[in-house]
Amino acid sequence: MRITTRTIAFLALWLAGFQGFGQHFFEVRGADTKYRYADWNYTFTNSVIVDLFYVGVPGSNEFNLGGGYGFKPLPALLIAPMAYAVIGKEAGQRGIKVALLVMFEQDGWKVNSFLGHYADVSGDVESYQVLDTLDASKVIGKRFEVGISSGFFHAGGTWNPQVGPLFKLNDRLGSWCLSYRFGPEQELRAGRVFLLKK
Repeated sequence: MRITTRTIAFLALWLAGFQGFGQHFFEVRGADTKYRYADWNYTFTNSVIVDLFYVGVPGSNEFNLGGGYGFKPLPALLIAPMAYAVIGKEAGQRGIKVALLVMFEQDGWKVNSFLGHYADVSGDVESYQVLDTLDASKVIGKRFEVGISSGFFHAGGTWNPQVGPLFKLNDRLGSWCLSYRFGPEQELRAGRVFLLKK
């Protein structure tokens, strides 16, 4: 099985042909560990999600194109199974990623989680599991949130868990966030989210 750049381009154009977007979401993150992340997705009015994101760390640059569907078993809870085609810049990486996105918001409490499993199809990058991230926060006043940010990366029997405080500043376009996470590798991370409803 081969996942080619032509296939990715075709999927991107085909998905972009849909009309009636319900919500645009943009996010960028960076850290002093040279972690970098950029995400762009649409949630359609029928709850179909199209997602394109890049994640990079030293020695790895990975592009993910996919999507899923959001279910709301409760008004405050969104559960979205996701699937991605993955292309890496290094080591001939090609693979498939399945993931679960969970979002909860009620009474000023917010929880966001992205848990994924990567299965290699070709290249030298082995399968891995990642939680990036699990954030839980409480709204303070009208614009601020405080909470905890956590996550892990697991590959080849080695775990890299992280957890630490999280601070957010909300505005009319989305939010700014800052976290400091402790673990085998300590990390100062900053990010910006834009949430644009049509």
